Amino acid sequence: MAGTLFWIDAIQVFIGAEDHPPPHVHAVHSGDGWVARFRFSFLSDVTGLYRFRRRGRRPTGATLDRVAEAIMANLPVCRENWWATHGSRHGIGLVNRRVETRNIKGGDGCLAKVALKPSKAAVGIVSADYDPGSGEVALILDDGRTLSLTAGRHIEEAEEW
Repeated sequence: MAGTLFWIDAIQVFIGAEDHPPPHVHAVHSGDGWVARFRFSFLSDVTGLYRFRRRGRRPTGATLDRVAEAIMANLPVCRENWWATHGSRHGIGLVNRRVETRNIKGGDGCLAKVALKPSKAAVGIVSADYDPGSGEVALILDDGRTLSLTAGRHIEEAEEW
């Protein structure tokens, strides 16, 4: 285990030292005997239940919702710790995926979308880096473009803009 990020009552939330993409945290309730993994994104401010395992009592939906909300509230900490633990080895889970962009006014100047089923206009991601200090995601695309994106302001794994 790479270290505890935070606690929600008796639930420990951490990033595992031997983890793999996609970026995720583990939520463990030792007393009740369950472990849940919650995936998060460096592009969007979305998190969700990724995997679940239990040996004892099953958590309520409200408990899992509370964990998801706490992860959302702590996304900068989750991103920073994932990057510190896995950045050099696994990155942020975007390399070899495809991204579409749409120009917008303000913000980053574009909206980036990494969809589950990308369109033919999508471009491959060659490199993806994260700067915890600025919260910036830097993408190098296979068409030679470089994108500097603010974490949490873009779209991942959705079909709609």
